[in-house]
Amino acid sequence: MDAQTLKLIGEIIGGIAVAESFLIFLSNKRERILIFKLISDALWVVNLILVGGYTGALLNVIGVGRGIVFYYRDKKKWASTLLWPILFIVVTAISPVATLISGREGWHAILPAIGSIVAVISFYSRRPNFTRYTSFLANGLWLVYNILISNYSGIVAGVILLLSAAVGTVMMLVQQHQLKKAAMSLEAKTSTPGERADSADEKTQETL
Repeated sequence: MDAQTLKLIGEIIGGIAVAESFLIFLSNKRERILIFKLISDALWVVNLILVGGYTGALLNVIGVGRGIVFYYRDKKKWASTLLWPILFIVVTAISPVATLISGREGWHAILPAIGSIVAVISFYSRRPNFTRYTSFLANGLWLVYNILISNYSGIVAGVILLLSAAVGTVMMLVQQHQLKKAAMSLEAKTSTPGERADSADEKTQETL
């Protein structure tokens, strides 16, 4: 098959990946996020090979392994060691070397490597909120990379991922605000008039 046909097939596979990838940022459980990320990485490996994004493909292969290890982090002792994220960061950092030396890709090959290093730190964290925030940077760098290699499905995915992250973050902040408001309302109902007066005095003193 010629290069155009391979690129078309790659874009179709990328389209399938697009339909799945946005679920990552609409999930609020760490394990579910990792599972969706694992599936996404596997699909993007094929997409990037076919469109000529060799560094990106290699990084997604690393991402598949990373996703498996992080999924079993709390289930298997072998996956719980700190050596894993260190190993993934080192391997990710040197991943663009081959394509840069061979001339298959230019300086832009460094962008997804940096994004993937951020992703290692992001997905190793046990805090979904931290994972969500740091993923803005990781996905932003991948979006620029896909623009530079003309990977159209990758561009669409990058935009969707960033929008999904934004929506998920807004929903999280709204939920936190509602919980805080409900807690304050409950406290106001259960406290005595004297306690409310003392609380008001304390707040007044804090502002002075």
